[in-house]
Amino acid sequence: MPRHAYDIRLEEMRRAEYGSRGELLIRYGIMAAAVLVLTLTLDPRVTLGWAAAYGTLEASLAAVLILGSGGNARLRYGLALGIYLMSGLCFMTLPIYLIVPPVQTAHAFAGATGIVGLLLYSLQRSQREPGLMAVDCVLVCILGGALAIVLMPQLDSWADRLTVILLIIALGVYYVGSLISGWRQERSLRDAQQRYATSQKARALGQFVGGVAHDFNNQLTAILGFLDLFETLDSPAERSAALNEIRSAAERAARTVQQLLASSGRTRLNPAPIQMGDFLYGLGEVLTDLLDPGMTVEVVPLEDPLAVLADADMLETCVIQLCLNAQDATGGHGLIRLSCERRTSIQALAPMEITAPSCIALIVEDDGPGVAPEALPLLAEPFYTTKSASEGRGLGLSAVAGFARQSGGGLRLESAIQGGLRAVLFLPEAPTSQQLP
Repeated sequence: MPRHAYDIRLEEMRRAEYGSRGELLIRYGIMAAAVLVLTLTLDPRVTLGWAAAYGTLEASLAAVLILGSGGNARLRYGLALGIYLMSGLCFMTLPIYLIVPPVQTAHAFAGATGIVGLLLYSLQRSQREPGLMAVDCVLVCILGGALAIVLMPQLDSWADRLTVILLIIALGVYYVGSLISGWRQERSLRDAQQRYATSQKARALGQFVGGVAHDFNNQLTAILGFLDLFETLDSPAERSAALNEIRSAAERAARTVQQLLASSGRTRLNPAPIQMGDFLYGLGEVLTDLLDPGMTVEVVPLEDPLAVLADADMLETCVIQLCLNAQDATGGHGLIRLSCERRTSIQALAPMEITAPSCIALIVEDDGPGVAPEALPLLAEPFYTTKSASEGRGLGLSAVAGFARQSGGGLRLESAIQGGLRAVLFLPEAPTSQQLP
């Protein structure tokens, strides 16, 4: 088995043992309470000695799985399985001790509860690592043999003994079958998730390639058409007009390339501190002239001076793109609200590159019909659109998201409280933000 495969198995073991913090607290909390109670009713040397031995083994396992890193992964994997086996054997000694005659009813019940808990603990895992499953099967076989040894002297007839043996074997077989069934279900779920992820990638790639081909085909058709027309024209003015159309089509193709670079996060940026109060005020005037007369642009005044570290030209282009999308959504008659605020915590944003203690959120909100919740995660994909085919497709939101990621931030799209779409552009705060006027 390759070395990295053992690293993967070690990570699976770690998630299986310590993946759920709540389960971990409940598990060790119940054990601590049981040790405390049994210490009061049994010989303290027995319970405290058991607790010390079991705690040492559990701590050793945690050290190998959580703290241990580097070195020989195969050796660490084998060591972890060995410690896990010893820990399981150590655990079952106390429940078996509690049911060995002569025994009190309460102690027998506590021992039976411990045995059931051991079985449930291994069955409830959401992460089923093959090595742990094999060790669990070995532990169940040893447990079944130990129970048979304890119970056989208490039975008078061979029929009773045969019944107990058959029941122990049946329970063991059922337990192993349940482990294998759960492992197969988990594997089927993983395969289904992988197939779904592959299909989503193929869908996105097909959509992307189709959109790029369609976009470039339109520009090439225009260029070739006007070139053919240019050869038939005699008037210098008409030839100049044809050349202008060719130049416009070539510029549109160049913008598509720029958007592709922005979408992939590979465009050339010149980040510098941008004072957001002045930026939004100036942008509001530009949008008033650029958008349809039926659109109203509201710029919310900033309470405190805020500054971001980004490329000013690309940031302006991205905000204009968001506003043009809002105009399309409202049908040319609606309200666009621009605001900016400092955020110290960000939730549900992936991928998120900001590592600074705070960032700036530039918010573009419209009062249009909004977008269906299931479509929100897809809006930033290249050439995805909720518009009709006649309205065209583009790289707009994908380019905005790519610019945000390359700048060290991200884009989040959500439904506005009052309806419409709310686009939140997260950008790193400029170090001199507090010093800007």
